[in-house]
Amino acid sequence: MEMSHAQGRVAVAPAVAVSAQVAVQKLGQEMMKGNFEYGQQRMYPRWKRRLAKRYGGMEKLNAALASAAQQKIKMRLSVVAFQAARPTSFFSVWRAKKIDPKTNLPMKDAAGNFIIVEHWLSFVPTTTRVKIPDPDQGGKMRVLEEQSYTTAISEKGTNDWYFMTGLTPTIQDLRGMFPTLPPKKDELGLPPSSAREIK
Repeated sequence: MEMSHAQGRVAVAPAVAVSAQVAVQKLGQEMMKGNFEYGQQRMYPRWKRRLAKRYGGMEKLNAALASAAQQKIKMRLSVVAFQAARPTSFFSVWRAKKIDPKTNLPMKDAAGNFIIVEHWLSFVPTTTRVKIPDPDQGGKMRVLEEQSYTTAISEKGTNDWYFMTGLTPTIQDLRGMFPTLPPKKDELGLPPSSAREIK
């Protein structure tokens, strides 16, 4: 059950914006500890299922994600700084029946009506600084800084945030999963992305 008409950005209570920022900061702190698996554990389930289809099954996706994490460790890549900023935009998305986690069946209220849940989707700007040895310069450490963003999603009222990690979603990916998002990229309020080397 989805709404098909496009909706613009919505205002949220300050506490919701703070909780999204805090959740993304926690994601970054786990990366700084070298816990790259945390992002996989907090991957938005619908996004994970979609990625699994691309990879030919959940098992293959999990293997690819584990391999990518191992590769970072092997390359001696370390996240040395991470800063999540206040989200730039929020959208109300994914109107669907609430599923009981125990039975996997849609839940009903006391009157026998299906309980409908909506989600917040937000774009949280991030600044990530990584150190990586350069094999062409005898293993000399290079420091790279990337300005980007994390797509964070939470069922309204829960502040339990999941992320579209594992592979950066394209605008087409986002629109495919959330048809109510505005059709134009500039209406999404995406934070700017850039990368530079810190000398």
